[in-house]
Amino acid sequence: MGIPRLKWQIVFFIPLLLNTVKSTATNYYVSIASGADNAIGTNPAQPWQNLSKVNATTFQPGDSVLFSAGEIWRGQLLPQSGSNKQQVTYGKYGQGPKPQIWGSIDVSDSAFWVNAGPNIWQSNQSSAIDIGNLIFNNESTYGFKKWTLASLIQQGHFYYDQNNTQKVYLYSVGNPGKYYTHIEAALSKFLVYCVADSFISIQHLQLKYGAADAIEVRNAHHITISDCNISFIGGAQLNPQQRYGGGVQFWANSHDNTVERCQIHDIYDDAVTNQGNSSAGGTVQQYNLFYQNNLIYNCSESSFCYYIQPATLQGSYMKNIYFQNNTCVNAGGGWAASQRPDLKGFQIYCSSNTAPLDSVFIRDNIFYRSRAVVFFDNTSINLLSGTQMDYNNWFTDNAQDTLAAFLTKNGLSIFPYGQFASYQSSTSQDVHSFFADPLLIQPTPPPTGLNLNSSDTLNLQLQPKSPCINAGIPTQATTDLQLQPRPSKGPYDLGAYQHPFNFQTAIAPANTSFPQSPIATILHEDQIQLFPNPIFLNPTISTNLTIQFSESINDPILLQLTDLSGNVFWTSQLNPSQIQLDSLGNFDCTLSLPAEIKSGVYLLLLQSPTSKVAKKLLVQH
Repeated sequence: MGIPRLKWQIVFFIPLLLNTVKSTATNYYVSIASGADNAIGTNPAQPWQNLSKVNATTFQPGDSVLFSAGEIWRGQLLPQSGSNKQQVTYGKYGQGPKPQIWGSIDVSDSAFWVNAGPNIWQSNQSSAIDIGNLIFNNESTYGFKKWTLASLIQQGHFYYDQNNTQKVYLYSVGNPGKYYTHIEAALSKFLVYCVADSFISIQHLQLKYGAADAIEVRNAHHITISDCNISFIGGAQLNPQQRYGGGVQFWANSHDNTVERCQIHDIYDDAVTNQGNSSAGGTVQQYNLFYQNNLIYNCSESSFCYYIQPATLQGSYMKNIYFQNNTCVNAGGGWAASQRPDLKGFQIYCSSNTAPLDSVFIRDNIFYRSRAVVFFDNTSINLLSGTQMDYNNWFTDNAQDTLAAFLTKNGLSIFPYGQFASYQSSTSQDVHSFFADPLLIQPTPPPTGLNLNSSDTLNLQLQPKSPCINAGIPTQATTDLQLQPRPSKGPYDLGAYQHPFNFQTAIAPANTSFPQSPIATILHEDQIQLFPNPIFLNPTISTNLTIQFSESINDPILLQLTDLSGNVFWTSQLNPSQIQLDSLGNFDCTLSLPAEIKSGVYLLLLQSPTSKVAKKLLVQH
């Protein structure tokens, strides 16, 4: 007999629209290359320099801390709370790649290493913080952490002596500073750490080389993490011979938090997770958590993990958790796969959960290649009774892979490769899901160390004949990873990408021609900014909106303002002659929006003869 399944229901929670407009809101600029901590900071020409200055400064709700594009900081960012009306935002300014925060120290210099025996090299400095990983030659290879000095027997093996010298020992044929061209030593420290701070937006940052979690959120709510790249995370020592380190973790009491449009890969533990146990101090409540429109791959434990095990069950619960519209690839792969003594490689993983659990929705996802798609530990409570999985695409072409596994007090129930129908009938889950090749444009797992700064280096979009097109149901993810609108009516596509519609037909007037210049204009979402955003419209007159491009525009650009359902409210055309070069080297154009546009969330669609993008715009009166 199948396990009774909850009646399917779609519950929509309207997210709190945070107003980031106020008369005293201030932008603070940070540049490692041109800044100084005694500078004013509120002028991009006079930015601050260091994370320590940012962490030591008190910000007000509505403020933004903006890091210079293409630059790298080392250390830890400690975000501060906004309010229930205004977030504090941490993001990017200027043209170029996303600013990066690294949790590592550069140990490439040969003078850093001292010969300590045949092929054993010792760091000449101690570190009070555990070294969880070594990354060699700009991610082309990596270290293998061992637990004793005697275990160092191959190139790249390393040992951190936590109890005595607090130094790193590395097996290398010759001085490591000469054997390798570059070495990063990842410290066991969170890169972004939010503790009891809420109403925060973290956006357009790249986080790398931390041995603990990249973003750790504890007892906090209304945290939005969007458009971030997170890679080469984890490896820190948790207990003797046990390591940890994930992408984003919501720990203990967490609610109304979102991770969206992020690319997360090469993680030791879980890409995204919400957890809590007895160390959280008793009652744990987690609800209204959203993980949507993310690309996740090469995570050695899981793409998504959830459980709570509080010391006090009464009053603890987990409900309304949404893992939806994500593309998850190669779980159990990446740099840590060969190092874990307990390699899991699950797309969805739920450890023993001891608190009430209800309304966990896992839907509209693509699960492509993994050691197992689902693993549930049902020894405490039946997780399937509170989890609703459906409208997902499962696929592996490796006959050794397991589809699903469920641990109960009576033992382990396994559904091997080729038994998807048996899994469906036995669990009453994934009734509308299917097992088939999703036909991704780049079907093979991306290589370790892939550079995600460029928009054309990773392509997990759907081919035109993909079975994932029109195979989903509406969710709260009303746009996709590229901010392309999902249909307001009818089926969604599965995964992080909505299959491209005919953008030109959708927004161009019927009599519009597309003359193309000799140097074609190619639009990139990261290289376009809207100011102000949110924009405050005067009810009686038109209000100016500035569109800023980081590169010159050589072709006419068609503009259209739509709501998230695709309804059109304003159309215009931007010509190259309207664009002016500003003092920072950006290309600006100012247009007027009609006063009658109502308050709400809109998409500004921009289309050149060769490309198109969508930018989110908040309008208020």
